[in-house]
Formats: sequence, structure tokens, C-alpha cells
Amino acid sequence: MTAPRVAHLVFDLIRGGTEGQCARVAMGLAGRGTLQRVGVFRRRGFFLEAVEAACGPVREVAIRHLARPGTLREIARLAAWLRQEQIDVLHAWDADAAIFGQFAARRAGVKFVTSRRDLGQIYPSWKMALMRRADRQADRVVANAEAVQTHFIAQGLPADKIVVLPNLLDLEERDRLAAAPFSRAAELPAGRRLVVVNRLDPEKNVGLLIDALPLVRSDFSDAVLVVAGAGRELPVLRAQAAARGVAAAVYFLGETHEVPALLPLCEIGALVPSRNEGLSNTILEYMAAGLPVLATDCGGNRELVRDGATGRLVPATTDAAAVARAWTSLLRDRAGAAAMGQTGRAHVERNHARETVLDRFADLYAQTAV
Repeated sequence: MTAPRVAHLVFDLIRGGTEGQCARVAMGLAGRGTLQRVGVFRRRGFFLEAVEAACGPVREVAIRHLARPGTLREIARLAAWLRQEQIDVLHAWDADAAIFGQFAARRAGVKFVTSRRDLGQIYPSWKMALMRRADRQADRVVANAEAVQTHFIAQGLPADKIVVLPNLLDLEERDRLAAAPFSRAAELPAGRRLVVVNRLDPEKNVGLLIDALPLVRSDFSDAVLVVAGAGRELPVLRAQAAARGVAAAVYFLGETHEVPALLPLCEIGALVPSRNEGLSNTILEYMAAGLPVLATDCGGNRELVRDGATGRLVPATTDAAAVARAWTSLLRDRAGAAAMGQTGRAHVERNHARETVLDRFADLYAQTAV
């Protein structure tokens, strides 16, 4: 059977979680000789040039608002592009792609796949309603974690429609980038570093680590926190570190594209969201780097972080004292923490390697196109 022609629709091509996964799947399958096309709502991002080199010109869908007069015209143009490219399957990777892609797919007469890559707990009610409609219209729904699958089945999504396909990590590329020196190494505070890599949004709950740090430093005075990421919470977190008396032990690195090179300079990776988490690319990066992981039991985190095996898992509703206990336990037992890191790396190699995950996406598209 000829491989189906697939179009991928995503907001843009920044290096973020969903956008990066979309880009890597499209480029990976194109590299196998199958036609992959990509459409975006904003023609920008880290992966733009690479995607165009692998998949051909990236089409911009000029929809800027749900209720603007040009929206229906752009949906019609998107449908016409799908027909022109003889697309068999349209995969909508995020919320906006699902909301508008459902109408274009139906108009073009192509199969339609949506994605659920988090628990949807940060979206307004009107967007959730439109996303649920898209899932009902879809031929298949891709979740990236069993927790996400379970969440949406409980909300009424038919179990036979949703399939779990994990995030991929290109280990060869990651290891090559990790071997390079981190360009800002001299800026990092000395000490035993715990690093958190995520957007600085409220649901990521980075303040919990700042609250825990003074308790950790009462046992390990050289414990420091490196925060890699940017976002609206940055001023709040800076003020919180100062109020807790640990401003000198918290380093706000800002956004960095050198995460693989940064991680070998740290001892522990952390991700402590309070809600909305799917399957974390950040945790996969930590595990691939051989770091033990400190995480909250939120969304798909427990599918990666097994308490005592690949790191320490604390409840999503935990407090600073519980986080501090988990953190100090990893600092105290260096041999045990190293073994957790090795177990985590092996898990990524088995379950999230590039070719393994690409095989599963190729199978999904082939089955959907029938």
C-alpha cells in the first residue's frame, strides 16, 4: 500500500513541546520518502527552515480571530490547499489547528486527526467546547500520555477513537548537542544544582521549588536552583526568591536553546506543575541526560518518573516541605541518584527513540487513511 499523504497543522514552529514534536514527526517521515506538508497560523519559529527543507514550503493560514470575516475564506483556502496537495490525512496538533482544521478537513473530504497533548485545564470554556467538537469530528485522536487518554475518555470521548503515541526524542542529536560546552557556564552559581526547564507560567508552579530551597539549604548549604525559561511569572518568582532569602541561590537563566549542554552541569532535573501536564518533553530531556527527576504527580509525569526508580514523585497538591524532603534525599544518596538517572536513560532509549515513535505515527496515518 502507498503511504498516505499527510498534512500537519500547528500554530507555529517554535522549539516548544507540541510545535517541536509536530516538526520532528513531519521531517522524520518526510526523510523516509513519504509526502508530508505543514501549515501554520504564524510562519515563524526555530524549525521553520528545517521543515521547509524537508517537507516543502510551509503554508501560512491567515486566521487571526474566530469571528473575523476573513476566517471562512481562509478555511476555504486551507481546504483547497489540501485538495491541491492530494492530502489523505490532516493532523491538527494543537487547539487552534483542531478548531479550524476540522472544517477544512470536512470541506476537502480528507481524514482528520486531532491531538490532545495536555489536560486542557488552562483553556477558556468556549475553546474547550470547540475542541470537543473537533474530537467528535476526528477519525482518530492522538494523546501523548495514558493520563491524557484516561482524562478525555472520562469526559466522554469514545475509547476506541483515542490512541496513545508518546513524544519522541532524537537521542543522536541530543547527545551531540550535549557534548558541546554550555556557552553561559561561567554565569551559573557554584554548588549542587537542581535545574527546572519550562515556561514560567502559573501552572508550572516554579515557586514551589523556591519555597523548598531554604529548607534544602538548611541541610545542604551549597544547594542552588537554576531556572531555565521565560514567561509572565518571572517578576513574581524573582520577588519570591528575595523574600525567602535565597536570591543568591536562584539563578534565572532565561530562555535557552542549549538545554542538552546545560543539563550535564546539573545534578537533578525538576518539573512540578500543579495542573494541565501531558507527557513532558522536559522530563524526557532530563532522563536522556542521565539525571534523576523530581516531579509532581500531575498528568503524564508518573508515566516517566517512577518514585525510587527514575526519581522522586510527590503529589500534585504537595507542599514545600515534601518537595524539600524529596530534593534532599536525591542530594544525600549520590549513588542512588546516579542509578535513577541510568534507569531513566534506558527508558527513553526503549520507548521514545526517534525511529520507534516514527514507526507508530506512520502506522497511525496508514490505518486512518484506509
